[in-house]
Amino acid sequence: MMPTASRIKRRASRFFLPFRLRAPSTQGEARRIERVISIARLFLAIIALIALDFDPVQPATYVPVARTFLALFVAHSLAAVLVLRTRPRRAKAFALVTYTIDLIAAALTLPIAASNSPFFAFFLFVLASAALRWGFRETVATTIAALGLMLVHQRVAAYVPLLGVPGYDDTPRLIVRTSYLVMMGLLLGYLAEASRLLRAETAAIATLLGKIRVDVNVTRALIMVGNETVKIFDGASLMLVVEEIESRRVFRWDTQGGWSLASATFAGDTLPVNRDTYLFGSADHSMAIARRGWFGRPSYDTTLVDQAGRLVDAPPTDVPEAFISAHPFRHLIIAPVTFGDEWSGRIFIFEPRLNVQYVEMIEFLQTLIRQVSPAVFSVYLQNRLQAKAGALERARVARELHDGVIQSLIAVEMQLQVLRGQEPVRGTSAADELQRLQDIVRTEVLNLRDLMQQMRPSEFDPDELLDHFADMVQRFGRDTGISARFVTDLKAVALERHVCFELVRIVQEGLANIRKHSAAAHVVVRFNLVKDAWRLEIDDDGRGFPFEGRLSQAELDARSGAPAIIRERVRAIGGRLAIDSQPGRGSRLEILVPQEGRG
Repeated sequence: MMPTASRIKRRASRFFLPFRLRAPSTQGEARRIERVISIARLFLAIIALIALDFDPVQPATYVPVARTFLALFVAHSLAAVLVLRTRPRRAKAFALVTYTIDLIAAALTLPIAASNSPFFAFFLFVLASAALRWGFRETVATTIAALGLMLVHQRVAAYVPLLGVPGYDDTPRLIVRTSYLVMMGLLLGYLAEASRLLRAETAAIATLLGKIRVDVNVTRALIMVGNETVKIFDGASLMLVVEEIESRRVFRWDTQGGWSLASATFAGDTLPVNRDTYLFGSADHSMAIARRGWFGRPSYDTTLVDQAGRLVDAPPTDVPEAFISAHPFRHLIIAPVTFGDEWSGRIFIFEPRLNVQYVEMIEFLQTLIRQVSPAVFSVYLQNRLQAKAGALERARVARELHDGVIQSLIAVEMQLQVLRGQEPVRGTSAADELQRLQDIVRTEVLNLRDLMQQMRPSEFDPDELLDHFADMVQRFGRDTGISARFVTDLKAVALERHVCFELVRIVQEGLANIRKHSAAAHVVVRFNLVKDAWRLEIDDDGRGFPFEGRLSQAELDARSGAPAIIRERVRAIGGRLAIDSQPGRGSRLEILVPQEGRG
């Protein structure tokens, strides 16, 4: 595909004018800058006009010319102030015009400026105005232009006596004045660039904080912050890898693929997110890594910076091969990040093209993290608080259902049973209708109980998991009339709390599906430890699934087989799901969870 004209222009602008972090330029800011420059210009012209009468070095023949020139410059300064007040919206265009006039005026002062004349301040004013308006490069360009004008005047003055001033054509004095001009140009440009960079960083942080809203979830907040950060650093992508301090679970999020869960593995598998692959190097230092060479074995230059922004003398950090294979890069900056006492990890920005040194870039990223990470963590806490409040509310609704609607439905079912048993009704069509109504009421009672179980928060310790399973299966058999057993040879379970919660939900969903769809008479739930995995089985003798044989989770995903809720919960804990089905003779769900219990 041939690049378009706009792409070529954009690439050329990046080559000649590399990307710099800039504060957003507004009409109000440009107007304020021009107002300051206009007032300073007016003061300069008036003071120079007054100082002309006290300058004994100037030849008397030049005083009238100089006074006329300065009077015109005072008029120009007044006109600039009036124009800004009457037409403030044209500040940016006005800046270029006045800048050109100021530079020309400074050049016109050369024939009347002696070695120690205050007219040299006109050049300094042009440098200061360029620094205030734009930045370092523009100030340096103005300095070069001023030097060129001075050299041109020096050459012309040698041939045109009227342009020369006693002592001005002296080469040593010209060198001294040139040195002053270069020194002031570099100093003013550096100070202006540092000030603009600080304002740009402040504006970038304010923009990021403004995009974080407490009414969105953590993922949405990360999307907003991540995409904006990539724009600020002009990078290719951003990746966040965090580890839950309590459970040691590792999560990855990036601006291109979203979340990836660090699930544990079975023999022969590879981790989608591995701790050693991403959380390498020192947890207290930020890094900038630059790749050298593309042929043969690449090498990497590493710059380490501590939390105070100081360079650290340390041996080069070895970048894991797995990281390089998954995320090839040429330039990369890494900074540690923490979210309260619960999460810690790294932020990776690939291919940043911010035109500053690595140390300054890392310092800015560290500042960005310090300002933005508490806001993101507050969104996380807000989401967790809302989830907790929602769980408590669901528990309250479940109690209301149990004490109200379910008790009423059970009473209706018992009343229907009594009516069916009465002599005038027994054996008639009314008895069949009452049987149908009783079945409907019983089904709704069971549905409501399933709903209550899902609404109640499953808060228990991992060592209570076996008793929880046994109680759940026993209650299922009592409510449905289906023969149900829980079988295990385990005495204790060493699983993380969130894995236990998901396993309970999987059993609840499996039993609910058996009651609704299988017409089974017997159910067996087994939980034990085999080799390197925990195995959960739900076996029934009902209708089975609409296929025969054994399907793995990948095959089930391909044909949308098996309950979607169970598939998602198994995937969330890094497990494997397989289903054996014999239509008309039953089915078996087998879930394998890695012994590490990570998800």
